[in-house]
Amino acid sequence: MIRGRWSIWLMAAAIAAPAAAAPPDTGWQACRAAPTRDCVFAEAIGRMRDDAPPGRDPQFAEWDSLLYLRLSEIAAARKDRALFDEAKRSAEANQIADARRSALRWVAAAQAKAGFADDAARTLDDGDAGGFAAEEIALALARAGRPDDAVATAERLTSTEARLRTLTRLAQATRDPAYLDRALALVRGLDDGYEQSALRPGLALAYAELGQVEQAVRVARTTAVSYHRAQALAAIAAATRDAALLVEARSFATGFDGRGNEDEVWAALARAEVVLGVLPGARLTLEAHIGQTPSRALAAAVGELAAAHWLGGGKVAAEKLIDQLLAGSWTIGEARAVLARRLIAAERFDEARQVSFLADEITFDNLSAEIALKQAQTRAFAEALQSADKIQHPARRSPTLAEIAALMPP
Repeated sequence: MIRGRWSIWLMAAAIAAPAAAAPPDTGWQACRAAPTRDCVFAEAIGRMRDDAPPGRDPQFAEWDSLLYLRLSEIAAARKDRALFDEAKRSAEANQIADARRSALRWVAAAQAKAGFADDAARTLDDGDAGGFAAEEIALALARAGRPDDAVATAERLTSTEARLRTLTRLAQATRDPAYLDRALALVRGLDDGYEQSALRPGLALAYAELGQVEQAVRVARTTAVSYHRAQALAAIAAATRDAALLVEARSFATGFDGRGNEDEVWAALARAEVVLGVLPGARLTLEAHIGQTPSRALAAAVGELAAAHWLGGGKVAAEKLIDQLLAGSWTIGEARAVLARRLIAAERFDEARQVSFLADEITFDNLSAEIALKQAQTRAFAEALQSADKIQHPARRSPTLAEIAALMPP
């Protein structure tokens, strides 16, 4: 529990805390008291079928309940082809072509995450390039030791940004910089110089995260637009904790052309200052550039700074920081969500939960699920199940139970 006197901020959160989704039945109480993989999976499947929200019309009840989505997520946790077949039937039941195609993409993406890459490819509608599902299929192929098939799948994506993102994710998943070299060649081949420049910061960071720091810096320094160069160098500075690169990044944070990129650059600089422990500098950066309608990028950087204060013992300072910089802004929730996630990563679950009570319902459910899964990763399974019971929406609750079960010993 949080020690000492609660601030008004967290006292209000406690008052506003959502109740548990439903009182547990006797069987579930017994499972929570002595959880096993089998009983938690059984509960996940039972809830999936029993606690669906009402549909608009009996004809569409199965569709409205997002049954295909919950089935596919639970099937992924269990690696259960029979459940995937049921999910496909549910998705295919929709008569509207675009809706059916979208639903089948969700099923295919879940199949790919479970390692069933070929099944996933067959699930997609005929003629569908696959979108986000194709990205997951490419990752599954790479993890299965099929790099040529993975690259071929990535290159069939219709969007340059999607191809670049997928190649970057392939590199991250396999720790193989060869995928980044392909991505860099893709960027260099673009006719639009500004588009080339805008895509380089993410690529530079990906090289740095794989330990290819010299190449990362080369990519950053050869970025044509100065503020994109600043963003790239700041990201590398944060990844490598290199203060000299942060100074260099600041020198290029100029020449903004009104295309709306300033916030991304200042957020990257503030994040680097937080990582390097220059907290007063990060605050000055944020104060100087947060306007009347702060962007999500700047709000997220405020959350990072607040987390650094909180984890350093300055809980009250963290709360005040968020209120002072973002009061009245719709993006204040973004900062609080980032703060909560940093607390979850630090395994300070009670504090993360109190912060999450201030979030909207969807974010509260997502954070509750993240708390539950982190607890399960630390093998605190009983506590994880208690956290999962706080999730309000069935579409999030039953898959989270399945993910917890997947982390439990057989």
